[in-house]
Amino acid sequence: MARLRSLEREDLAPEYQHVYDDIAASRGGVPPNYKVLLNSPQAVSRMAALGAYVRFETPLPARTKALALLTTAREAEGDYVWTMNQPQARTAGLTENIINAIRERRDPAFLAPEDAAIVRFALELLQQHRISEATFRAVQQQLGDAGVVDLLIFIGYYSSLSHALSALEIQPPVPSTLSS
Repeated sequence: MARLRSLEREDLAPEYQHVYDDIAASRGGVPPNYKVLLNSPQAVSRMAALGAYVRFETPLPARTKALALLTTAREAEGDYVWTMNQPQARTAGLTENIINAIRERRDPAFLAPEDAAIVRFALELLQQHRISEATFRAVQQQLGDAGVVDLLIFIGYYSSLSHALSALEIQPPVPSTLSS
C-alpha cells in the first residue's frame, strides 16, 4: 500500500485541478502513480510535463527509449516503472530474451552493437555517474548531439520517477491486468 493517499480531481484545491486535467489529457487518464504524486501538485505538474516530453515528443527511436527505460528501471529497482513499461518495450521490438537479459543484469555484449551502446550508456551513467569516451561516442554517432541530451534527460526522468515511486511504496498492478 502506498505511503501517501491517492488523490482524485475533487481532492485537489480548485487552483490545482487543472494539473489533474493536464495529466489526464496527455496520458488518456491519470495513472495510479500520478494520483499519489498529486500530493504535491506543483511538483507533479512539472514532472508530468517532462514525462510527456520524454515519452511522447522526444525524437529518440522507440527501441532506444525502451532499452534505456528498462535498464534505468532495473538499476533503480523501480518495480512500478519496470512493470508498466514492458508492454511498450515489446511493441518497440524488444524480445523476451532482451527483456530478461536486462532483468538479470546480463552483460549487453550479446546485443546488436547499437542496442548494447544504449544499455551501456545507461548503465555507466547510473552505476558510475560518468560515461566512458567510447560509449559516449558510440551513442553520439548513433543519436547525434541532441539525441545524447535527450537520452540523458530520459534516463534522469525515469530514474527519478522509479526512486520516487519506490520510496512511496507504490506497487505496480497485478501483471494479469496489464495489456500485452
